[in-house]
Amino acid sequence: MRKLHRTNPARAALWLFMAHTRLYRGELVGLGKDSVAGRRLRVESDPDEDDQGRTKSGKWREVPLNRYARWALRHLPDPLAAVHKDTVSDWFASDAKRAGIGGSLHRLRHTFCAHMVMAGVPLRKVQILAGHADYATTEKYYAHLTPEGDDRAVAKLRY
Repeated sequence: MRKLHRTNPARAALWLFMAHTRLYRGELVGLGKDSVAGRRLRVESDPDEDDQGRTKSGKWREVPLNRYARWALRHLPDPLAAVHKDTVSDWFASDAKRAGIGGSLHRLRHTFCAHMVMAGVPLRKVQILAGHADYATTEKYYAHLTPEGDDRAVAKLRY
């Protein structure tokens, strides 16, 4: 992440915010600071012109804001990104390429989930925070990162 931040300081706060909130690009675009209440961000699901909600699931979602997300939010304009969602993806692709890391904007969601799992957060909690409708999605992509590997997990059996 540090390479990405140094590549384009003008967008560093945007990438930091996205990595610490796991928002989809469609949730970010047009999102205003009025969506913040204390240490939470409320992401709406009101239908857009295509009758799609801003959240992928079509449900309202509250996102906890850690200190990094709050710092980034203070350095972002209002609305956070007043461009088309494809433009945000293009910006990320350009910055990531220049940073030598490559990948798509979705990489920031994976970064969020992977680091939560590696920090010992239970997969069920990661599922909820990521907004995955199905636990199997979380398990498929992140279970291998749990700090409790098979050997240590089995060693805990006491019967």
